Amino acid sequence: MKLSKFCLQTYAFLLVLLIAISPAFADKHEAEETPPPTKKYVEFTLGGTYADTKTVSTFSTSTTKTLRGLFKKLDILKADDEIAGVIFKIDGVSVGWATLQEIRTKLHEFRESGKETIGYLESGGNAEYLLAAAMERVVLIPTGSLNLTGLRAEILFYKGLLDKLDIQADMLAMGKYKSGVEPYMRDGMSDEFRESMTALLDDLYARLLEHIAESRKRMTVERASDLINSGPFTAEEALQEKLVDTLQYYDELLTDLKEASEDEEVRVVKPNYERKRTVPDMNSFAGLMQLLSMLNPPQRARTGTAENQIALIYASGPILPDFDSLFASMSVVTPETLKEAFEKARTDDSVQAVVFRIDSPGGSALASDLIWREVMLTQREKPVVVSMGNVAASGGYYIAMAAGTIVAHPSTITGSIGVFGGKLNMKGLYNKIGLTKEIIAHGQNATLYSDYGGFTNTERERVEKMMKTVYEDFVRKAAAGRSKSFEEIDEIAQGRVWTGKQAKALGLVDELGGLDTALSIAKKQAGFADDDKVNLIVLPKQRPFFEQLLEQMIEDTESSIQVPRQLTANHPVLSIFGTQWQHAVTWLSLFGFQDGTQIVTILPYDISIR
Repeated sequence: MKLSKFCLQTYAFLLVLLIAISPAFADKHEAEETPPPTKKYVEFTLGGTYADTKTVSTFSTSTTKTLRGLFKKLDILKADDEIAGVIFKIDGVSVGWATLQEIRTKLHEFRESGKETIGYLESGGNAEYLLAAAMERVVLIPTGSLNLTGLRAEILFYKGLLDKLDIQADMLAMGKYKSGVEPYMRDGMSDEFRESMTALLDDLYARLLEHIAESRKRMTVERASDLINSGPFTAEEALQEKLVDTLQYYDELLTDLKEASEDEEVRVVKPNYERKRTVPDMNSFAGLMQLLSMLNPPQRARTGTAENQIALIYASGPILPDFDSLFASMSVVTPETLKEAFEKARTDDSVQAVVFRIDSPGGSALASDLIWREVMLTQREKPVVVSMGNVAASGGYYIAMAAGTIVAHPSTITGSIGVFGGKLNMKGLYNKIGLTKEIIAHGQNATLYSDYGGFTNTERERVEKMMKTVYEDFVRKAAAGRSKSFEEIDEIAQGRVWTGKQAKALGLVDELGGLDTALSIAKKQAGFADDDKVNLIVLPKQRPFFEQLLEQMIEDTESSIQVPRQLTANHPVLSIFGTQWQHAVTWLSLFGFQDGTQIVTILPYDISIR
């Protein structure tokens, strides 16, 4: 009994001792097992071109990056609580001035979410720097450069080329500032053209200085102007002038982030939605099925109720008539396509409002008027809010003016209420290459549409009268849409181009902002509450080229099958000419492939601001 009692006492003592020391061991074990907290950064590439819509290629829609797609990705990152910050690698930004401003506004919203934002540059010009400057910290590599040299507008004139080819442009214009004919009839700007372009560039340059000043601490507009006049800058100079915060290579930046968070494990990851696509193995049946699946992705399920819907209709590119273009795969706007889109939005009871996104320099006056009619009919049924992109001028403004509300960026190129028309006299070129024509005509104006001569006096008189009628109709409809008199609109029309900020002051647009602003206004006008879920229906639906070809074959089974001319638009040789090639195609589509003298409302030059 004594031994048993001793054992029991011993066991009790050991038990008490174990209980006493076990927390210490547990704490030590826990300290060894618990990993440090993770601080996650996302590496986000921001560069290239961001368009409103994807272009249609031969097999499917292309991999064009869209503005809405970019904003969706940023919203996903902003809502992710596990992300501490984002490193934006900015390079090769190629967007219009208004699109740049819209992206910059979105980056400001992202920064306000409290996440750390870092702009990383290997080098950069105006566009790259303005995006990077929207971040908390701007990092430039030690061997990089900052090419802040101001803005310039370049207008290409074709008269010298036409003279060498013995082609005469017989053109007329309505509006003091309607300079559309000048690139074809002059080798430089008229005084009116120069006045209009200078005023346009003045406003855009002022916005550039304001953006730089507001982005850098203790920077004034005057100081920003002095810096622009001193550019471009080496990396060391950019640092000394406080245009950037640090000079680091990317690996040095990552090391710096890790050293700044000693108690946390810093990880830099790619966004969750980025996944690498493997090229299908075309030697297997499974690979072929994978290719077909990639070319025809499944439709995403819609969210929200059937009643809470807003139609988002895009009009991107020049406005052309409804005829078979040689280059249908190029992004263009036609009455037939827009008519289908607006009819769908107008007759669908689930659609409560329409946002009409326009990024177009204009084009055919007749085609513009047909689209205007569809906008007006829709506005009578439900709210239509226009969102102007980089440019909504001439015909681009024409198709907007029937909407109840017009929203533009401060840097949108708009206005240009005016018309011009005419034809190309090809007689000299024909004769130069050994071709001649004999014309037998009955009727005083029978040769009006012939390319083998200029206008006669009576023909010119008729063309002028037709153009005056179109111009006055343009001004009248703009006055009705803006609730102004004919005289008030005529004074600010005359073919003059304005920025969105200038247009707002003149009453040509209602609000300044981007697509998000237009969607918010449409939502309010449709009667939705701020927290209501709204489903967007994007129109017109884009279809792969082969799908369009099959549809055409079904509709016309008796026609012979020919090699599609549209394929030439995607030829890599033509792509090197960029926007100049597209401009030439637009010009030929308007003036070269129809038996008629076109009256157009278009900016026939590309305003490239760098």
